[in-house]
Amino acid sequence: MPQAAAPRTSLTKKPRGKRLPVMFSPEWLAWRRVEIAKQDAPPELNEGEPQGPVGHAYGIRTTTRLIRNYRELHRRQAMDITPQPVIDVLVKAGVKKWVLMGLHGYVGYLADPRTTQDVDVMVAPSERKKAVKAIRTAWPTLVVQEYSEVVRFRDPNDLDHLGNPKPTIDIMMPWGKFQQTILKDYVIVDKATKHRIPRLEAALVAKYAAMVSFSRSREKKEYDAGDFRRMVKVNRDQIDLVSLRQLAAQVWEQGADEIERFLGIAMSNEQFVL
Repeated sequence: MPQAAAPRTSLTKKPRGKRLPVMFSPEWLAWRRVEIAKQDAPPELNEGEPQGPVGHAYGIRTTTRLIRNYRELHRRQAMDITPQPVIDVLVKAGVKKWVLMGLHGYVGYLADPRTTQDVDVMVAPSERKKAVKAIRTAWPTLVVQEYSEVVRFRDPNDLDHLGNPKPTIDIMMPWGKFQQTILKDYVIVDKATKHRIPRLEAALVAKYAAMVSFSRSREKKEYDAGDFRRMVKVNRDQIDLVSLRQLAAQVWEQGADEIERFLGIAMSNEQFVL
């Protein structure tokens, strides 16, 4: 049933004189809803949006095409590194316990694929040296930064606005229990591409963990929240709630209950509390 418009009370009418409600207070938001409703875009403009997941094979083709088009038009000096060559290098080197993470890992769960400039692959700690050596050999000009839980490869020909080389490959180690469980129990092999990708529940929990992370920037969390919402909406009937809760409980002690609440927020278009 459509929600009735907010009544024009003294709080929703335009304030008289110079008195204004405190910005973003309930009074302000009620006033804004009424005023924007008078001139908002017609609902027809939002019709026709994709309503189902595209699948990994289509998603990875689309994101690869988009990043190549972007580089050809705007970053011609950048190296052409995309998921497939990275996977080929790791497989040829004998790396067996790996999974595509980040956008390339969950792009097939989206209804409308987007792109990213770096390739994230999580490997078992026991295969770190093998994976890093293989990437170094394949792309010897990349700038390497080694940390305890990630080895980051940067393109010296593709600089950000501060003049720093942009990341192009991240070889990640599972630093949390939920990531260890993903690598052990939540990896599936896409039939068309043979890529090892996270299960839907693992992709959602990884996004959830990023959304509530203490160290992640607000800008990135907003991307995470958008992707989480999109994945939930187009895959809602495919989510194994038991598996989702079990894995989210490994993020922190209240993760199971909170991620279930996040599912409801995603479906109802409420605001995530981050």
